[in-house]
Amino acid sequence: MGKKTETEVNITFRSMAAADVDAVVRLEAETFSDAWKENMLLDEINNSMTDYFVMEKDGVVIGYAGFWLVAGEAQITRVAVQRTERGEGYGTKLVAALIRRARGLGAKAITLEVRKSNIAAQKVYLTCGFKIMGERPGYYKNTNEAAVIMWLL
Repeated sequence: MGKKTETEVNITFRSMAAADVDAVVRLEAETFSDAWKENMLLDEINNSMTDYFVMEKDGVVIGYAGFWLVAGEAQITRVAVQRTERGEGYGTKLVAALIRRARGLGAKAITLEVRKSNIAAQKVYLTCGFKIMGERPGYYKNTNEAAVIMWLL
């Protein structure tokens, strides 16, 4: 069998494990100005109110996402795709998987905050059915940037 074409790329999703934390720390560092550290990620994956999972491309972690689930509402905490894999539709695949997971666990509504300047992420969320419902001025303390509030009901 020859090389895989783009349509043959094997994308899988699975629950995040402690063994994934090093790869996720690297994703955090390249994605977020307030990157989470190893201990924070371990706390999150060990919390009974959270669900975190990774996206693998041909067995290599290229993205991850997670949310808190409280009283039927999923609050998305993180969504990240490896910088070299962005622009290929993987963010949309990751958010769609997140929605399926949250709904499968009983979420009636899903919400998130996203940096006002992060237009690419907002487009992904809009593509997946989220609606812009407001703004939180100065939400991101490290930059004083506003957050756009989005909901999927």
